Amino acid sequence: MLLFFCKMKNKWLFLFLGVFISLMLINLGLMAQNLRIEGVGPNIRGKTLRLIMVSDNLSGLETEIESYEVGKDDSIFSFSTTIANTSLMKIRIESFDFNFIAKMGSSYKMRILPFNFNVSDTVNTLFYKFPLPIIIDNSTDDKINNKVYVIDSVIEDYMLKNERDILFFRDKTKVMALKDIIDMVVDSNDSKYVKDYAKYSIGMIEFSSKTVNETKLKAELFFNKPILYDNLAYMDCFEMVYGDYFTKGNKIFDKITLERWLETNDYFSLIDSLGRDSLLRNEVFRELVFLRGLKEAFFSQIHDKLFIVSMLENFVYKTKFPLHVQIAKNLLEIFSQQSNYGVKANDFSLKDIYNNYITLDKYKDKPLIISFVKVSEPACLRELNMMYSLVDTLKDNFNFLTIACDKSLDALYNFLVNSNVGVKYKWDFAHYENKWDLLEKYNVIVFPTFVLIDSKGNIIQNPMSKPSEGSLLPYVPRQKPKPIEYVLPK
Repeated sequence: MLLFFCKMKNKWLFLFLGVFISLMLINLGLMAQNLRIEGVGPNIRGKTLRLIMVSDNLSGLETEIESYEVGKDDSIFSFSTTIANTSLMKIRIESFDFNFIAKMGSSYKMRILPFNFNVSDTVNTLFYKFPLPIIIDNSTDDKINNKVYVIDSVIEDYMLKNERDILFFRDKTKVMALKDIIDMVVDSNDSKYVKDYAKYSIGMIEFSSKTVNETKLKAELFFNKPILYDNLAYMDCFEMVYGDYFTKGNKIFDKITLERWLETNDYFSLIDSLGRDSLLRNEVFRELVFLRGLKEAFFSQIHDKLFIVSMLENFVYKTKFPLHVQIAKNLLEIFSQQSNYGVKANDFSLKDIYNNYITLDKYKDKPLIISFVKVSEPACLRELNMMYSLVDTLKDNFNFLTIACDKSLDALYNFLVNSNVGVKYKWDFAHYENKWDLLEKYNVIVFPTFVLIDSKGNIIQNPMSKPSEGSLLPYVPRQKPKPIEYVLPK
């Protein structure tokens, strides 16, 4: 009998565990849902498409989810992944982006319109952004992207016609008229995302035009309201309203007090003081303002960045909200990417014109100066020539590598072998091989860009000043003066 009860007990235990595990799997499935993207384009043969996700709308950290290499004789692409929330996504080809809102569990059919990718030969498309022309032909996302596009277009067109009346004369009737137009665009069948998007888009107009009392507007938009982390208009409106809450000072604390808290890593005093603002009594929203404030302080160039990083690292262990932990970690990653000192340099494997592989490991014996250039641009040639004049003097203490970012390897080959200019350069040259992600990792947006890396592979300066600006002169060994010879008179 005792054995029978033990067997029954084990049976119910296994049944309970089975049900528990099943529920856990169901919950995980609900949290992360499939995303399917299919598309076609007339001139994408041989191109690599990258699917980029913005990890959260406060940090703006971009994460590559998947890449797809189109065949040489093909013109279609597809992505299949899972996402845990509605997210801003980007389809990136080279330096060209198409942005769209990806809803969990949705599928998208897209079409890339004819586009001249060779524009990057004549225009720096890392600096002057060209959108990738893509049309969403069909989707199962409740037409979120279509409605968001319409809302943005209506507001943009209206503001072009009435910007002076709204922003200068603060004409409240004009703002009310815009609200009426948006109300006609958004109907009862639209998703909550679209309705909230419209609400906070108008909220930005009201805040910037000061046609509504600021405290009242803040309360209507944020006080005791759900935090819509995934809604782009909500987060844009939040950024506008609380974007300079720290650096410009506020009624709760001044800049000097903030500086003292950052220096002493006094997280509790800062977060408690924020709670004295009647609109920030909600603990979750208060932490969101705190996170935005640290991002603001980091990029303001007013406060010591190390203090900000230390407080944010402290916050990761203090907060009880998992989403805020992730946002904080994303901010730390963004800060690391923007840092110009002590960060581990991203490794790479590139080929020179003789098909030899070049990696960072080759240069571990001495500090390395990397120059990202286009050999077709006079400004880059001027800097290379300036560097050439000092290489013989510095080669015992430094390594040199130039990464050519011209579209074709042939351009580098002709420069080094067939031109009177290039044949004199005796240090290493490699081609970037259309690895646009390498340029992103090294924050290259203009040519030339110089980066100084120490012998252990850590970035010392990024960007480094150009040779024409005297960046290499401090490293030139000083020659000892010759002793003066005195000739005694006979």
